[in-house]
Amino acid sequence: MRILYLERVDRKCNYYEDMKHYLGKYSQLKVYFSKKDNNFQDVMETFQPQLIIIGFSISDFGGNPNFYLKVKVPVYVILNKEYQNLEDKLDWLKILKPRKVFTVHHDFKKYQELTKIPFHRIMWSANEKIFKKYDEEYKYDFFFSGVIRKEQTQNLRQQVYDSLSELQDYRLLIKVAFFKNNKLEGELYQYSNEEYAKLINDSKIVLSTTGPGDLIGTRYFEIMASKKAFILCNKMPDNIYDKFFISVNITQLYPSLKYLSYILLGILLHKINALLDAIISKYLVPTKSTGPVVDNTILL
Repeated sequence: MRILYLERVDRKCNYYEDMKHYLGKYSQLKVYFSKKDNNFQDVMETFQPQLIIIGFSISDFGGNPNFYLKVKVPVYVILNKEYQNLEDKLDWLKILKPRKVFTVHHDFKKYQELTKIPFHRIMWSANEKIFKKYDEEYKYDFFFSGVIRKEQTQNLRQQVYDSLSELQDYRLLIKVAFFKNNKLEGELYQYSNEEYAKLINDSKIVLSTTGPGDLIGTRYFEIMASKKAFILCNKMPDNIYDKFFISVNITQLYPSLKYLSYILLGILLHKINALLDAIISKYLVPTKSTGPVVDNTILL
């Protein structure tokens, strides 16, 4: 099948590249960048696509994308940044009238009702050639990286950050920046994918909370793919984590983080390393693609 994949810009995000990579494995894929290419009609005539996919970067900002097509082939849309000016984006879809819209957001059925367009929920993923188990060793007890912003679910990341002083006797790797007043404060990590994957592999526990719009981040799946590190995440309704989530049941804290340090200390104590290894060997086993990838989640 010939697929014309439309992007606004060539942005180097993992999920941008992974989508195009796997589509290209099973189809004849051509990528068109609307910001730099100006020969759309020529491409349509020479490539003769059988369907068109409007990719992540078209709606990767707030506001109406104002991106419309007059074509005879089926058009599909991958919606992005659902937490920014959603109403404008849904209005855009009503005019565009794609055959189907793909979204990572758990409110996809609500969007379908509002637009009268079929929606299908997809999930982020991880490149298992990069995000994997590299060895059996641990260098860090707790790894916390990324951006802290108050729009994230219950501002939990800030609460975790404020609790770290109680864990100063443990091996912590903390690489965070703060997003305040529409500005980034502090230095955001500059790791390559391979470097980041190895830091996850080197860590006993990695924090991954839901973000703006209660969206599950890509990091959740990258930690899963390590088949080694535990995920420390916040408890959310079942419809958000959907069917891929199973708790290890070490603890099921609700989001009152006053107990966070005690739970982390209990898990990180060197005296229970043998127990931790036993849990890992028992639970961190990949299952068939129809079920959870791994069972390695600790709930806050």
